[in-house]
Amino acid sequence: MEEPKVDPQPKHTIDLPGRITVFPSQDRAMDQVLENLLAQCPAEYILVAEVSGQVFSVKGKRDLANPVVLASLVAGDMAASEEIARVTGQYQRFQFSLREGIASNTFIVAAGDHLILFVQVAKDVPLGWARMLLIEASHRLEEIMSSAPDEVEDLELNLHQEDLENWADNALSLLWKK
Repeated sequence: MEEPKVDPQPKHTIDLPGRITVFPSQDRAMDQVLENLLAQCPAEYILVAEVSGQVFSVKGKRDLANPVVLASLVAGDMAASEEIARVTGQYQRFQFSLREGIASNTFIVAAGDHLILFVQVAKDVPLGWARMLLIEASHRLEEIMSSAPDEVEDLELNLHQEDLENWADNALSLLWKK
């Protein structure tokens, strides 16, 4: 009797147009990172888009903007920012943009090769705090997307608030020593 063949890939994947396939374990892990960011930053609005401008996830205030339009604009903005960085010799793997607004600040961060993280925070959230959390979240998202679906459960998904608080304390201490 022949053994039944087992399909190595789950049947319920999310295929984003363009470049990536997201497995359920990756989707759950990314959702956890975004929920942590929403709470710890705190963020008012989070949008994750694929680099081609396709919406992947939206968290927070849903009435901010049309996510489809916003994702397209964010992808165009990131592509332009990356090219400006290349032309000026300032390119780095995780590009980061900040726009200060009247009531809130907006951050756009590359999260690896395939995703872009757009986050809006209230004006009273310290920029350095938001920046540190966003950089950590973008690295977590990239780590999730570059891991095999069955390895995602072994990743550390929480944003390390204690480490960031220690980092901030150390940075302030160093400031006073100079």
